[in-house]
Amino acid sequence: MGLVGKIKPELSVLSFKNNSRNLMEFSYNPKLKKFFLSGNRFDGEIPSSLLGLNFLESLQLQENNLASSIPGFNQSSSREFKVSYNNLSGKIPDTGILQSISLSSIVPNQDLCGAPTPTACSSLNDSSDPPNNNKNNPFFSSTLMVVDVIVLVVLLIFFIIYYKKYKNLKKQMKRRNSVQIDEEKLHTYLT
Repeated sequence: MGLVGKIKPELSVLSFKNNSRNLMEFSYNPKLKKFFLSGNRFDGEIPSSLLGLNFLESLQLQENNLASSIPGFNQSSSREFKVSYNNLSGKIPDTGILQSISLSSIVPNQDLCGAPTPTACSSLNDSSDPPNNNKNNPFFSSTLMVVDVIVLVVLLIFFIIYYKKYKNLKKQMKRRNSVQIDEEKLHTYLT
């Protein structure tokens, strides 16, 4: 809808539908209790200003295009937290509210790890920062190293086989030349 400007601080419930772009800052709305932004096309990060909303009871950000890690929400007033169907990544922070949410509140964010997901975080992804790419993944690095070693071994085997065949061929050619020279000598001697 292209809304701009400040939202009045006395709001306690905020609901937007059919919007897009980045989420705004919410530090000027400390009394906000219920926050419904599901079913939009918001992208970017989940604003860290939401962490300052001490009375937040419900945060619903599902079905957007958010692509970041989940901030460490730990408001004691929180009862509902939904971020399913986004592009979130990284380790889920070890806070009370985030560890007690149901799996359906966060799936299918495939790059999230740690409880309550069944996916364990690797040592490189233990921070709440999203992974940059597959090159930082230890499994990817190990697999790439194994593939490199296998390729080198196969190349070495082909080189050894080629060298042996080349050596045998050279010996056979020497024998043929030697036999041919002996036959010529014999022919010359007999005539």
